[in-house]
Amino acid sequence: MALSPGTRLGSYEILSPLGAGGMGEVYRARDSKLGREVAVKVLPQELTRDPEALARFRTEARAAAALSHPNVLGIHDFDAAGEVPYAVLELLSGQTYRQWIAGGPVSPRKAVEALAQVARGLAAAHGRSIVHRDLKPENLFVTSDGTIKILDFGLAKVRTIASPDSSLETPRATDPGTILGTVGYMSPEQVRGLEADARSDIFAFGAILYETLSGNRAFRAPSPIETMTAILKDEPPEMPEPIRAPAASLDRIARRCMEKNPSDRFQCARDLGFALEAYAGPAFSATAATPARRAAPDTAGRRSLAVLPFKDLGHDPQNAHLGLGLADATITELAQVRSLIVRPTSSILAYRDRLVAPEAAGRELDVETVVDGSFQRSGSRLRVTVQLVGTEGGQPLWGSKIDTSVDDLFEMQDQVSRRIAEALQIQLTPADERRLAQGAQPAAGAHELVLKGRVHMLLESLSDVNMAIDAFERAHAIDPGSALPLAGLADAYARMAFTFEPEGDWYEQAVAMCDRALAIDPELPEGRYLRARLLWTPQHGFDFHGALREFAAALARRPNFSEAHAIAALVLVHGSLIRESEAEFAQALAINPVDSLTSMYRGLCRAADGHWEEALEIAEAAYRRAPQVTWVHYYLAHSQIRTGDRAGAARTIEIASRQFVREVLFYPVRAILAALEGKAAEAHRQIAFTEMNHRAFGHYHHAQYDVACALSLLGDRDGAMTWLTAAANNGYPCHSLFETDALLAPVRHDPRFDALVAGLRERSSELALLWRNLRPESSSSTPSRV
Repeated sequence: MALSPGTRLGSYEILSPLGAGGMGEVYRARDSKLGREVAVKVLPQELTRDPEALARFRTEARAAAALSHPNVLGIHDFDAAGEVPYAVLELLSGQTYRQWIAGGPVSPRKAVEALAQVARGLAAAHGRSIVHRDLKPENLFVTSDGTIKILDFGLAKVRTIASPDSSLETPRATDPGTILGTVGYMSPEQVRGLEADARSDIFAFGAILYETLSGNRAFRAPSPIETMTAILKDEPPEMPEPIRAPAASLDRIARRCMEKNPSDRFQCARDLGFALEAYAGPAFSATAATPARRAAPDTAGRRSLAVLPFKDLGHDPQNAHLGLGLADATITELAQVRSLIVRPTSSILAYRDRLVAPEAAGRELDVETVVDGSFQRSGSRLRVTVQLVGTEGGQPLWGSKIDTSVDDLFEMQDQVSRRIAEALQIQLTPADERRLAQGAQPAAGAHELVLKGRVHMLLESLSDVNMAIDAFERAHAIDPGSALPLAGLADAYARMAFTFEPEGDWYEQAVAMCDRALAIDPELPEGRYLRARLLWTPQHGFDFHGALREFAAALARRPNFSEAHAIAALVLVHGSLIRESEAEFAQALAINPVDSLTSMYRGLCRAADGHWEEALEIAEAAYRRAPQVTWVHYYLAHSQIRTGDRAGAARTIEIASRQFVREVLFYPVRAILAALEGKAAEAHRQIAFTEMNHRAFGHYHHAQYDVACALSLLGDRDGAMTWLTAAANNGYPCHSLFETDALLAPVRHDPRFDALVAGLRERSSELALLWRNLRPESSSSTPSRV
């Protein structure tokens, strides 16, 4: 019986059907209690009186609820409306894995990125003694951000009760001889009707891996009986010739998963995951689709948490800034504790107007714990309720009510930080204590304006930057002796200079405000970070040495400063310090895994080292997640050019040029495309447009490099060397890219090229030594090739 729109199941209103299968019908629905959309799965009417079907439906819900893992479909509720049992699930956007692989063989790297996530989800299930028993492409889902979710635990078997206090029941054993699963993905023991354990899931995983790589099913015959016979007796066919060599290692992994004897397979999903990551090598973390696993080595042993926007219990529009401001202030305080990984404020913006259970947010943000708070305001007085919630199970670990005022929030932040550290059994080091004690404190009336300004800066539009400037100016008028309003103004003016109006006097104003802030508080992390950014600009001659010193100082005071990690990494890769850059990008993404721009910038490391296929995959992923960002189009087009897809690059630039009118970066890319086609006149026309649109933008050195590539392809060595030298002297001395880029091959034997690269190598060696001295704890064990 299909449910019509408007039907209510408890507090859930059916909106529209999403799909149906043998064990359930799935609908989009609205949760009237929390004001969110969810998926509701109901048992078909013909199965509601079938005790076995009801037991499986209940097992699916409880198995998924017991796992609470980012690669397993989350469940919010389980109930019945009359005779209609239903489960309430997280609503996913994307496609099934079957649809994802429908176009044919998937590259080995993409296969690893996807299926390593499945291995992690299986490891979590097997760790709770839950065996899926029906793993197949239809029961995997690829979300729009690339996360893989395991679905449908309807045939799951729970071998033992997961924990003493668990409500997960152990269903009755399957009758001997009963065949459960899907033909083509069953293990031999399932075909024989024997008991299936975790190794049966590993067999199915191998069949999926084989199919992903080859485009063909591992076991497929004209009839189900013949397919099951093949599972018992035959080996999967050889991979098709074009992919046999590139996929050889993964083929061996798949075949080991599909051994007939369970004892010959991988014995646990965790070992299988290790094998996949070992195949991918060090670059795996640069492109893995599950971002939280991309941690740099020194994240080991650090606890992870996120702070959600505080909820206004009074629902007063005048306090709209305060919920995010309180969260931002708490994040800033906790970010000073080195043994914590704290998600930055930018990663929680999506929760500003969204009601979500803390543990669900924790799963989405892939953290161990979540700080969930609310407040009531009366004048300047605040009553803040805050609790620390464990993502696994949603159990409160600590909670408190704090009476404070808008002008005295630092005491609250300090108390919350210390109590959270206690709840997580974190011993604050003397350095942590010093950092927490050194927090800047604006005078009464100024603090709320600083919070308001910081919230506007997070939203990044020109109008928000202007509102931020207004808030910081008012805060400064109230407390001229505080560094924080001045640092906020410096940040806003720097944004104006770099993004909106490079030919104004915003840069000079930003420098002046930054200097004034640091005169008041010389170690202010925001101030040192801003000074680093301002030093690495055209106006300051791209001072690599000075910028790196300032980034290191900011990170010493605030280890969780993800923006400082990311922009330092960007500076490092421009200076050809590839390994050091990768380490800082990894730190930034360990703190903020959903930062699409940082993920995309990390592709620069692969491109600068000559790995354009990997750079293309990263750029394509970034394009899917952030098509509104100029740089995504630019790097995608470059990656397409280097991998031979000129038509794709031309389309990318055409789309980008309509979206970002008169953006200087796209003219020289057109020049490269014209040069590759032998159209010299058109290439020179685009180079002329590049020169006409030269403004003080900080990224003009990329345009200079691209013009050098175009002229190199046209055979103009003199012009190419002139533009290449200009790029190197204007903030882009990336000799590793110069030495590997095929577009520069025509000038690579010119003596002037050798002399230029030799000088850049020497500069790069100096920078590498400086950075290792400044940041010995994060420098790569394998130094950059210099």
